[in-house]
Amino acid sequence: MKHVIKIILISVFIISLQGTLFSEDYQYQYFNKEKDKYVPFSDYIPKVRLHYYTVPHYLEDFYQLYGMKQHYNENSLRKNIDRLKTALNCKFRHPSEALVKVESDEEYLKYRRLMFMHINILIMRNYLRIASRYDKQKIYFYNSPFAKEINESFDIAESLYREAIPYWGKAEKYAMDASEIKITTGLGFIESERYSIVKGDLSYGKIINDHLKRLTSKREKLAAALASAKK
Repeated sequence: MKHVIKIILISVFIISLQGTLFSEDYQYQYFNKEKDKYVPFSDYIPKVRLHYYTVPHYLEDFYQLYGMKQHYNENSLRKNIDRLKTALNCKFRHPSEALVKVESDEEYLKYRRLMFMHINILIMRNYLRIASRYDKQKIYFYNSPFAKEINESFDIAESLYREAIPYWGKAEKYAMDASEIKITTGLGFIESERYSIVKGDLSYGKIINDHLKRLTSKREKLAAALASAKK
């Protein structure tokens, strides 16, 4: 009986030793310079798929860093603009890692066009939000002592409005290009945004021009108040 137990214990030890040796050998192969030769490709997939969660480098990565809090300041807005501009200069993720499911080359092409459209719109809107912080809404007769400062503020607002214009132009172009592909993607809200642009229901070009016209009118009103104060 003791002999049988001894044999069993020896067998268990040998089996556990083999497992340990294989494990150590596997780890050695994994960190060896020739690891690509031994490690199954499937072992690399999780690393590739998780990489963009910690080190953003695809368009979608920087887009997902975009954030708009309920209470935001100019610094937050400029950070968003910077991230979104970086996104426009990055490659897209592999189709299998897109923000929505895509099942064909055509659908993936529309997905990319819609993302370009939407990101350009977000950049434009952030410029408009910053501009609104420098664009005094009303001019009163008692504003004349601060005419110089107000005009400087108007200059900043105007430059930001004009900065936004090209991004709206690009957004319109991508909306039209995306509409040529008669497939509906899973980008629900962005698809609705595209439809509104194509139908003319959403026209930021007109909105920006209205802001610039009102800015000119307020400058004239301020100049009149200043002239009146000097009399």
